[in-house]
Formats: sequence, C-alpha cells, structure tokens
Amino acid sequence: MVRLSDLHPEEAEHMLQRAEGLRRREFDFDATSWITPAPLAESTIALITTAALHRRDDIPFRFADTGFRQIPDDIDRNDLVQSHISVNFDRTHYQRDLNVVLPLDRMHELADAGEIDGVSPMHFSILGATDAFMLEPSAAEMAERMHNLGVNTALLVPV
Repeated sequence: MVRLSDLHPEEAEHMLQRAEGLRRREFDFDATSWITPAPLAESTIALITTAALHRRDDIPFRFADTGFRQIPDDIDRNDLVQSHISVNFDRTHYQRDLNVVLPLDRMHELADAGEIDGVSPMHFSILGATDAFMLEPSAAEMAERMHNLGVNTALLVPV
C-alpha cells in the first residue's frame, strides 16, 4: 500500500481533500427491511470487480467513468483488458492471475464442490477509482440485470 508521504505532494493533497470531503458528508439512507439471504448452497453468484476490466472491443474506462462493463462467465481470458491506470496501482497481480481481481476459477470450484448453487453467466466491472456516489445509476442497472439472470448474490471484489 502506498503511503501519502510516497506520493507527489499534489497527489497527496488531492487524496487528503477527498478523505476530508467524505468525513464531512452526511449520509441519508432510506430505511430498508433486513432480509435473510438464501444459504450459499442455494445461491447463484455474480462477481463485481472494481478493477476496470473489459473486453478488448469494449470502450475502455476513462477517468471518473461511472459506467460498467459486462464480462461473460465463459470469456476467453486473453480477451480481457484492464484500463485502470494510476501511478499508485500495480497491475502485475492481474497479469499473473486473473483470480486476484475476478475470481472466476474460485467461483467455479465452489460450485463444483456444491458450496454454492451456481455462477452467473455474466459478471460486471466498474472503475473503482470513481466516487461511489456517482455509481448509483450503474449499480441499479447492474442489480436489475443480475435479477433478470436469476442471480441472488453478488460478490464485490475491490481492487
């Protein structure tokens, strides 16, 4: 993990300002009833990665991108590209093992072992460096798509 003291002074100041803004923000959530989720053995799971992964022919993620990209479960791994670029972000882990940022193999192992009911035919990717509040419309659309796919559990894979 990079330390503020390791960053360029302007980047460090930017990060401190963002953190201060989050501390000052008031959160107002509608009251929502708690639910009891299905047991994992009865759950179909979709992955949501913040690694800005996308297919080669998709539009790359750009700075402050609030959209999402869909990743088919059966995608050829060589067709995936990561367009998250930052001096603070090391992409070598993804290049060595996709499961670090999108654990498709681990999900299928769990399904094969009967630990989960199944793996979604579609997964989702967002640019994690985007202000989370700006992602609300995309989150609602991803939730609707997952619902339509019969997904009842989503696993957020933060990078």
